[in-house]
Amino acid sequence: MLPELIGLIVGVVFVLPTIYLARKNNIESWAWPLFLISLPVWYMLFGLLAMDSTTILNELLFGLPYILTGLIAWRFKTPLMHVVLAIAWLSHGLYDYYHEYHNFLFVNAGVFSWYPAFCAVVDLAVGTYLLASYKQLRHPSESVPSTHTKT
Repeated sequence: MLPELIGLIVGVVFVLPTIYLARKNNIESWAWPLFLISLPVWYMLFGLLAMDSTTILNELLFGLPYILTGLIAWRFKTPLMHVVLAIAWLSHGLYDYYHEYHNFLFVNAGVFSWYPAFCAVVDLAVGTYLLASYKQLRHPSESVPSTHTKT
């Protein structure tokens, strides 16, 4: 239980500043798709740590939807792709949980014990944030200052 708790804490400590900085520096349009593309790569590297070519290939195959979604979202910045990107992030959080904690699909022996909890927290937080920002994208706040002047 301790590795999972460490992963949860590190995940929260990591993801909150990451979301803040991505938003503040106006890099969200390319950062979230690029980060999504990197998720399967990390799992492939864990397979490399385990020296297991079958795991590397499996991680590539199961990671292809995330890589393709990230590439498409990076290229086509539409509201629909924003939602698809959010769903991909959320689904990767579920992948982390079921794949690593329930040995669903296959076992990746190179994954650090705390990493699935870390990655799941990050994935679910980013996916939730992207869905929340979609609402703001579709219905911008009326807080834009008025240009009308009183005479």
